[in-house]
Amino acid sequence: MDILHVLGYLGAVATGLVLGMLGGGGALLSIPVLVYLFHIEPALATSYSLSLIGVTAISGVYQNIRKKLIDYNAALYYGVPSVISVYSVRRWVMPNLPKVIFTVGGFAVDKNLFILIVLAIVMLIAAYKMITSANNDGKETEHVVNHWRLAFFAVFIGAFLGLVGAGGGFLMVPALMYFANVHTKKAIGTSLLLVAINSFIGFLGDMRSHVQIDWPFFFTFLFFSITGVLIGHYLATYIHNNKLKRAFGWFILITAVFIVVKELSVR
Repeated sequence: MDILHVLGYLGAVATGLVLGMLGGGGALLSIPVLVYLFHIEPALATSYSLSLIGVTAISGVYQNIRKKLIDYNAALYYGVPSVISVYSVRRWVMPNLPKVIFTVGGFAVDKNLFILIVLAIVMLIAAYKMITSANNDGKETEHVVNHWRLAFFAVFIGAFLGLVGAGGGFLMVPALMYFANVHTKKAIGTSLLLVAINSFIGFLGDMRSHVQIDWPFFFTFLFFSITGVLIGHYLATYIHNNKLKRAFGWFILITAVFIVVKELSVR
């Protein structure tokens, strides 16, 4: 096992760690790990990400159910439209994306570059939200419940998740807070449940499209990810959520810039 693979499996632990502590954001880290440390093609990496994040998330759902940190009513309004959106993108849109999406002058944007650039954009948005939201005073704010707006928003988040295999969890938490008036801890728990369901449904769409998965590698990566989730749940009790969000936000920002610079410099 070379040094890149060692770093890759440490990245798998970090993916689970973030998911366990924040209820989302882990997939944003898993795809760069898969692409740059395990040299997996980006389109295929999105499939791995969906399946890995799905199983990893479900390993933490039980704890949230036991602690009564899931809002099932909000999950229903969010879950149904997002599931339809995720499955549709994975089943019909992804397999039919052309090899070259578009060209700018003489520069061709192929399918893999397009996925990575969209991922980088999602990461930049996530970084901004994590850094800025971490600057609040930690007090909960009352919001007007609007389940239909939540459902509408879920369609777009589901499409993001379906396209890049990431970007669902970190957007779910604020959506649940703003549109369903779910407090932070319960929003994180509900998000983890939704991440698991959406990821499994998206991966089912991949299987219907006959995506080839290296199962021995999958289960090895999964083992390390679940280990990270369990550690994350333990540490979440002792680490201030805002400090963690700010630190992870800056890390995601740096990673997004790295993806853009690396991909555009080699083309």
